[in-house]
Amino acid sequence: MSGTTDLQEVVDASIGRIRISTVPLPGHVCAPSATYTPGGRVFLLFRTEEDPADWMRAAVVDDDGARFREIFAGSIPQRPTANGIRHMPFADNRRMLLGDYVLEATPSFDEAETVELAPVDYPWNLTEDPLTSHHWSEIIVSPDGERIAWTILRTDMTAVVALGRLRRDDDRYTIVDPVIISSTDALMPDPDREGYFLARPMLGGEVKQFVRGGTAISAVGDGGAPLTDSVLQDLLTDALEPITRTPGYDETTILSPDERLGIVMTSRASGGTNPAFLGLVPRPHATLVTMSMAWVLYEYAVHGVRSFRPGNIGPVLIDIERSRTDRDYLGVPLNSADDSWVYVSPMSWHPGGRQVMWMEMQRGSDGDLGPTLRIRIAELAEHSPGEPIPVAPTPAATPSAVSGREAEEMLGRTAEFIPSGRIAGEHSGYLEFDRSSDGRGTWSATSRYVDYSDDGRNVYNGVERSTGSMMGGAVYEADLELVGDVYGEMRLRASWSGLGDGTRLRFGQAEDGSPQSHGFARYGDRVMRIEDLAE
Repeated sequence: MSGTTDLQEVVDASIGRIRISTVPLPGHVCAPSATYTPGGRVFLLFRTEEDPADWMRAAVVDDDGARFREIFAGSIPQRPTANGIRHMPFADNRRMLLGDYVLEATPSFDEAETVELAPVDYPWNLTEDPLTSHHWSEIIVSPDGERIAWTILRTDMTAVVALGRLRRDDDRYTIVDPVIISSTDALMPDPDREGYFLARPMLGGEVKQFVRGGTAISAVGDGGAPLTDSVLQDLLTDALEPITRTPGYDETTILSPDERLGIVMTSRASGGTNPAFLGLVPRPHATLVTMSMAWVLYEYAVHGVRSFRPGNIGPVLIDIERSRTDRDYLGVPLNSADDSWVYVSPMSWHPGGRQVMWMEMQRGSDGDLGPTLRIRIAELAEHSPGEPIPVAPTPAATPSAVSGREAEEMLGRTAEFIPSGRIAGEHSGYLEFDRSSDGRGTWSATSRYVDYSDDGRNVYNGVERSTGSMMGGAVYEADLELVGDVYGEMRLRASWSGLGDGTRLRFGQAEDGSPQSHGFARYGDRVMRIEDLAE
């Protein structure tokens, strides 16, 4: 890595010395985005100042900046409901899924003699469906090169995850045999109690990476905690396993080839913008109240930090096994020492398992070609990776997958959810919930705990609620107590402004005379106060 720049170094007790640097690129490269290839080089998408709006270039380069070679330049028109352009490499090192296209190099990206662009046809008429806001927001390719999984965003504020086989036709790729592998609500009627419901994990969420050889997916999902977590969704069993446990905002996790380490997009290393007060006290079924706030937390902890708010959103290097179980484990922050640079997607691992790469943007930059971007690399100088996880066939469907006419009907109607009812504690008491949504960003949700206990030792009493709209902002309030193995309480109100005002925590006077945001969350010896997040 002798050709890299902007060096910084951190040392972790278990991983050792980590050298972080920037990949140097030729001066004509603008708006770069990069990923490691299976051959260990860097695949680069970029533009130049002279390129027209729909023009894109591709190059390969070593991660020390050497052997830069442009391999493609041409128009890549974007469909209106696409989420830009991504770059997801196939394991054969000659194809790259860009979202609506596959870029094919012959014989490989390393020795490209010819490069062609083939469109991808998505099923279910998604690009024309009025309920589709983005026919894909994230896309991933299975290690065996046979299947694609993608997340569909909808105008009713829901997300649907699909899985299908990529078929190469004469002039294009077609996704065939598609199935839906996500669920739309976390509740189902309790057969033993009238008016009561059973909770179940929410399958799906934005897909990020095929793992376990292709038999599971790393996704943004429901890990049973109040805030967003990274989860592994097993395609063979539908089991969900959280792999991040901190009480704050944890989103994308990309696992190393041996799946012992991961790199996480997270607010955990950003004390001034970490909304962990919402998740500090663990509580059952909290997502009934907090799920509708997902956009609020993204705008506050992610978009606001990238635009104007001091702080960071990672990335953080983690030991996966420790991260699965330890709520206090923070990992190794890799964010830039220069606070003007902020993480943006994507992240990727070198196939050798000792280097990991991500992108950073200069906060608030927004020129004609987009933000000012750079490529960062962390070299784990003293880490000894294990063997990569072997490739396994990715299944065509999951146990609860929906296909055919049933899938079309699901996509053809807005999401339905249960507005009110009760959930019985497994040992005693109950949770009473009431919620409403107009499907366009306005909602109200309340949960009241009445002597609720799943284990007979930890008992919840009190109430939490959230209300809001995308332009008007959001308010979260909690007055609840946990008595048991560890004492916990939440006595707080957090009020955010809407999209037009940067989704800021508001601290002015509320109608009741108290500050719009105030109070605290306590769990054991740890206390988080809302006032500490004042900008």
